[in-house]
Amino acid sequence: MRNTTANNLSSRHKWLKQALSRQITPTRPEILAISSMRDFCKLEVPNWFKPISLNTLKQAGKATKLGPDNHLWAEIIQMRVRTFELYTPKALVTTAPILPSYQEQARIALLEAHVASMAYFDIYKFLELINTKGSDSAQEILASVALKIKTSKAIYQSFLIGNSMISSENMKVIDGGKKIG
Repeated sequence: MRNTTANNLSSRHKWLKQALSRQITPTRPEILAISSMRDFCKLEVPNWFKPISLNTLKQAGKATKLGPDNHLWAEIIQMRVRTFELYTPKALVTTAPILPSYQEQARIALLEAHVASMAYFDIYKFLELINTKGSDSAQEILASVALKIKTSKAIYQSFLIGNSMISSENMKVIDGGKKIG
């Protein structure tokens, strides 16, 4: 192992140690670079260390023993992970609302469809009645239409519009899928 490799290994270890103890604060590009061991090896921190091949760093780290069952390579891996976790903001964990079972959702959908069809046929019968009644007075027709709108609104609006389960306040974006990196 060349002296520069040993110095690079030692410097990376010291840098991670100081970053963990918050003696130094890594920059945003440095934080992104410690997301994986391969990127960490490509990282250059001025006055600390230069890029090094992953295999070279691994061989040097495994050659440096810290104890009978522990070598510097394993410690650097653990320190890199802990440092990345320390400086990476935790995503806000939001839980998805608990939805009713599929059977319950189907029952609610059928009930809402039934109420919607009742509202439609109620208005349809009213319009048919106006047509067959044949009233000549526009004022009388407008008054009966206004009354029908008022009663229909009172009867059906809460069923068709006020469903709290599908209101926009209860809807949330759920982060999911495979994480890359």
